[in-house]
Amino acid sequence: MIQSNFHTHCDYCDGSGKPEDVVEEALARNFDILGFSSHAPIASEPEWTISEADLPVYLKHIDELKAEYAGKLEIWKGLEIDYIEGVSGPSSEKFLKLNLDYAIGSVHMIKSLEIHKFLAVDGPEAHLIELIEDVYGGSMERVSDKYYSLICEMAEKGGFDILGHLDLIKKRNRDNRYFNEDEPWYRKQVLNTLDYLKERDIVVEVNTGGISRGATDSVYPSPWIIREASVRKIPLMLNADSHVPEHIDFYFNEALQIISECGYKELHTLQGSGWTSFPIEI
Repeated sequence: MIQSNFHTHCDYCDGSGKPEDVVEEALARNFDILGFSSHAPIASEPEWTISEADLPVYLKHIDELKAEYAGKLEIWKGLEIDYIEGVSGPSSEKFLKLNLDYAIGSVHMIKSLEIHKFLAVDGPEAHLIELIEDVYGGSMERVSDKYYSLICEMAEKGGFDILGHLDLIKKRNRDNRYFNEDEPWYRKQVLNTLDYLKERDIVVEVNTGGISRGATDSVYPSPWIIREASVRKIPLMLNADSHVPEHIDFYFNEALQIISECGYKELHTLQGSGWTSFPIEI
């Protein structure tokens, strides 16, 4: 079976380890394909994104690694690009002209009450509490509805190849602290989103990063969502969202078992001349 990871962070953003360190780890683990996806710059330049100044350096660096390791490891140049309502996203011209091999589209942030301020649903828990209590009147249902509407807006605008961590909204929800995924309103929001993604043939990732960083006990998206995606025949890929080289295949064996049990028989990948699928082997 093809061994790959397309959601990979390094020291250009909030990951650790140089790109060369990640490549060598991939070779040591018999990887076939490795995609780099550092966080794209955003206007406020937080510490977890590449700076505008470092972006061309990063892109050139990955191109050099592609050439250096040709024949040993297939390397792809990408970015994880945030959809920021009314500001920018994967479809922004500044990203489309970068000649990326692929892009991951993600939603991390929702507008706050303050002008030009956004709060991360997966950041400090205080951000989520502020969204619930101050921005959406104490309603987690409304926060979640806004989050999934942003996912759909991003999908409508396009400009990306892989949807990152579909249900990131659950990251601070361990032990059902803020909502229960069995609640009808939440199920309806997720299923409506899956229907929307199906119409646009979006590739969804199964992401093990919440587990590797100790934030969640399950993959993104939750197994019941993967099962519903399978019913809709939504294309799927497996990614680690790794922030240290050693995590490039974290929890992959367990995740493959989950994916298979949810009805999938193949995964998508970027290989050679384009997107293709390969059978799951457990």
